[in-house]
Amino acid sequence: MTTDAAAPFVVHVRALGATVAIEVPDERLRLPVEQAWSACRTEAVPGAPGVRPPSLSPAAEPDEKASALQSLTQSVTREAILARSGELMMFHAAALSDQSTGATIAMVAPGGTGKTTLVRALGPGRGYVTDETVGVAADGAIAPYCKPLSVRREHPRQPKDEISPGTLGLCPPRVEPWLAGLVLLRRDRAAGERPVVEDVGVLDALVQLAPETSSLAAFDRPLHRLAELVESVGGLRRIRYHSVDDVEPVVREVLGRSR
Repeated sequence: MTTDAAAPFVVHVRALGATVAIEVPDERLRLPVEQAWSACRTEAVPGAPGVRPPSLSPAAEPDEKASALQSLTQSVTREAILARSGELMMFHAAALSDQSTGATIAMVAPGGTGKTTLVRALGPGRGYVTDETVGVAADGAIAPYCKPLSVRREHPRQPKDEISPGTLGLCPPRVEPWLAGLVLLRRDRAAGERPVVEDVGVLDALVQLAPETSSLAAFDRPLHRLAELVESVGGLRRIRYHSVDDVEPVVREVLGRSR
C-alpha cells in the first residue's frame, strides 16, 4: 500500500474556468478520484493551485474514504472560487443547459435543499453544468463546473457520495453555456399542493440572492452588478414546489429561449 510519503498522483480538473491540480498521494483514492472527476479532466497547467484529500488511516473503511472524497470536492470548489473572484458572479446553484443552443437555467438555493436531486432527475438529455456553483461572466457566458455530484445517503450523518456525472447518465455541455434564466428554489409546498411560480422584484431579488453568492464584495458596486445581471435575464422568479416534476415546466421554458 502506498502512503502519503510517495510521490503524488495528479489529476488536473477544470472548475469555473480555472485549472486545479488534485494531488492524490494515497493509491487507495486514485481510482475513485479519477472516476469522480472524469467530466472535469483537463491538461496540466504550470502553477495551477493544488489540493489534496485528507489522509486516510491505515485501515480506512468506506465511510472514511467517502468523507475524504467529499472534503476534496469542497477544496476544489474553494480554490476555483478564489481563482475567479472578482471575475465571475458566482451563485450557490445548480444549472442545466440546452445541448444545441447553450441556453442555461441557474437554480439558486441553499445547500441541502434538493439541487442535486433536481439535476439528477431533469438533467438527462441536457447539459450538466453543475450542481454546486454557477459562475457567470459579464457577457452572460457561464464557466461550467461539471464536478462529481454530491449525493446524500439515507442516513443524514453519513458522508455524501461523490459520483461522476456519466455514472448518473449526465453529459457536460456540448456548446458554451450562457445564462438564459435565474430562479430561486423553495421546496416548501406539501404533497398535493400546486407549485407557485412568482416574479421577484429587483430589491427583493438582491436580498434573496446576495447570501447565495460567493465573493460578491470583490466587485466594484457589487449590488449594482448583481441587479444588472438579474435584469439582463428578465428578472428573478421564485419557484415554490414539492416534487421535481413541478420545476420541469420552468426549466423547459428557460432552455427554449434564444440569445
